Amino acid sequence: MGTTRDRIGTAVTLAGIAAAAPSVWQTVTHITDDTYRAPEVRHGAGHVQYHMAREALVTAGAMAGVALAALAGPGRGHTGWRGMAAATAGFAAAMWSGGPTTGVWAPNRKALLLHVASTGALVTGVALLRPRAGR
Repeated sequence: MGTTRDRIGTAVTLAGIAAAAPSVWQTVTHITDDTYRAPEVRHGAGHVQYHMAREALVTAGAMAGVALAALAGPGRGHTGWRGMAAATAGFAAAMWSGGPTTGVWAPNRKALLLHVASTGALVTGVALLRPRAGR
């Protein structure tokens, strides 16, 4: 299983994924929520919902990759860690993209706390799992 650092890194990474789950689920619920239909959108009323579905599926794939790499243990190597770090960076950027694009960082306080917890834990966990030089 590796060192104590590896075990803590894996646990913190998986906790970050778990903390993100309610936010990702909220996005999934928007897919069938008629209030997210936008008739004025050039590509059709359901185009926003399509983007919600795409976001949820991309996130699920990225987080599955992060989880698999974390669970691979020290054998994940530098390449596996880089993939995990890239997926985490993309997820964190997406999670915080609301502020610059809409001026709203999260729809409510609970969501904001979930965003902080999930991105904080993921970044910390992945940092702890970084292979040491020469290994």
